[in-house]
Amino acid sequence: MMRVGSNNQKIPWSVFEALLVFIIILSIKRILPFPKIAWFNSLSKAISPGNVFLGQVFWNSLFVALFFFVLIGLILKLKYSLTWREVGLKQGAGKNWLTMGISQGILLFFIMTILVTMISLFFPFEVEEQAIVDIFKTAWGWRERFLCLLIVSVFAPFSEELYFRGFLYPAVSKRRGKLPAVIITSIFFSFLHFDLVRFIPITLGGIWLNLLYIRTGSLYTSMVAHSVWNALMISLLFYAQSAGIV
Repeated sequence: MMRVGSNNQKIPWSVFEALLVFIIILSIKRILPFPKIAWFNSLSKAISPGNVFLGQVFWNSLFVALFFFVLIGLILKLKYSLTWREVGLKQGAGKNWLTMGISQGILLFFIMTILVTMISLFFPFEVEEQAIVDIFKTAWGWRERFLCLLIVSVFAPFSEELYFRGFLYPAVSKRRGKLPAVIITSIFFSFLHFDLVRFIPITLGGIWLNLLYIRTGSLYTSMVAHSVWNALMISLLFYAQSAGIV
């Protein structure tokens, strides 16, 4: 059986199949505008009674994570009869993936924060924040902030690492080699965040997470690092919010 991991051995799925997964999910979101569907809004109000927009983001993030999991799983298991180990959902080699992921996530947070601060100081014009950040700023109380934490530190890291590092990267690597694949998938990862000021830091963050996955052969490590990075960022936002800075 062909395996993927830090050794970059050949995997059976193609770049086309990897991109098809993304296109299908994008199409589902276009065809089914969830915020306009009654049952979706009912779920949103149930999970976040005082902030329906936050509830919509919560369910949308959960559904996207499930869509990635199901589609990738169908390709792995039905077409190629492979296990989840083939996309890096395994222990891997080297240090404990949990402690390594936590330490790397903390390091990522501090380095990326410094980079963003430096870029912001020299950026020539004002850039609007991401829409999701504006929604997070409306979160007050432990319940709403806990939902935000789930969105950025559970759903997003799971779906993004599973797709970009576990599924897309090895497919591109098979055709172009490790280094081009790391750069290409990291640029794509950053581009989809739609954040001009943070484009370079997010690209570098994507490269960091890719190299972390290659080094350990375990997607758990990059998932934890990504989760810690995001959790610290949202915590910083909430601190600034409580202090009246933003």
